[in-house]
Amino acid sequence: MTVVDRRSFLRSSAGVAGGLLIAGPLQALAARSAAGAPTTADGYGPLRNMGELSLPRGFSFEVISREGDAMSDGNATPGIFDGTGAYPGPNGSTILIRNHENRRREGETTVVVPGGNRYDSDPTYNAGCTKLVVAGNGSVQTSFAVQGGTSTNCAGGKTPWRSWITCEEVYDQGATGIPHGYAFEIPADTPGPVEAIPIRSAGRFVREAVAWHGGILYQTEDRDQSVFTRYRPNRRPARAGDLAAGGGVLEALKIKGSSTTIDTATGWRSRFGNRRVPVEWVLIEEPEPASGEVSTDSFMRDQALAKGATDFERQEGAWVGDNRVYFDCTSGGDARLGQIWEYNPQGRTLRLIYESQSEAELKNPDNLTVVPETKDLLLCEDADPPMFLRGLTRDGRIYDFARAEDAP
Repeated sequence: MTVVDRRSFLRSSAGVAGGLLIAGPLQALAARSAAGAPTTADGYGPLRNMGELSLPRGFSFEVISREGDAMSDGNATPGIFDGTGAYPGPNGSTILIRNHENRRREGETTVVVPGGNRYDSDPTYNAGCTKLVVAGNGSVQTSFAVQGGTSTNCAGGKTPWRSWITCEEVYDQGATGIPHGYAFEIPADTPGPVEAIPIRSAGRFVREAVAWHGGILYQTEDRDQSVFTRYRPNRRPARAGDLAAGGGVLEALKIKGSSTTIDTATGWRSRFGNRRVPVEWVLIEEPEPASGEVSTDSFMRDQALAKGATDFERQEGAWVGDNRVYFDCTSGGDARLGQIWEYNPQGRTLRLIYESQSEAELKNPDNLTVVPETKDLLLCEDADPPMFLRGLTRDGRIYDFARAEDAP
């Protein structure tokens, strides 16, 4: 690989690679493979081992928080860090709202909030979120638990009104009988713990991530058979809490014109390739079971599939860029190594933009984001080591941005 500085890379990767960009990433990748051309990009240059992470030259990292560290509220920092939202704070600081994916297992450090703020009083529900305010020099100014009494807080998403939506990647209930499997909203600017209020109308299921765009909340479902949903609130929210306070409509994506459910797990590339496929949305009449009704995590999904909703393979991360909603399927594709999808809300089309064929390319992507300068997708792997952060360029090439290393 050739080392390139950050400015040069941002300029070059923002350009059009001939007709390949017009053709689309998946077609560009196939064309290069057929011609024996490289399917990888130089990215920011070779990775250098810097301790817990390997990064390209010119990049560095600093550990600002570890499990067990004392927080400002006097409690120990919980572990199992996962999805996090970042917001500009006062005086050049950054506010982080961070998920803790505790799963009610022995040895987990509980997210401690006052009893009145807990969603579930059952003490085994020990997950939630913490808030950190990080100064411009990287020092943590304050940190405290902000939401608790939930389970398996995995990913989520940011809103334009400065809130973080945290999602429970579970569908169950404990000794109290309180149901779990919801999304909760946390204002980034809160000075202390908030009450955990579920967004019930958005559905109860094994959640992963959300992405807000055009007045709609798009949602992924993390299980082998899953549906891609959107929640359309009755009123446009303006502040944290509006989504939970108002009702709305829950719908699932369906390939237009299909009389039966289409499974995207394998065979999509041979059937549709990189083509933009028209879609529609089917109504889910009951986003959650009635109070006290015993059900399974398929309650919402079964309704969608019965109407021909498209069947995806373990959806995870979701993000918005250039008025498109991107999401991935961790174990989708013929090689079961992952797929990257693009939904165009304006054209109402779905497109497979990348499908991994080997672990050297991409191995089971989880969370993702869009790089603002280049519009590349940054993909976080969730697989056996070694695990990478990989970039996907606009012309369908993969590069390594970071690699997780064993702690020193």
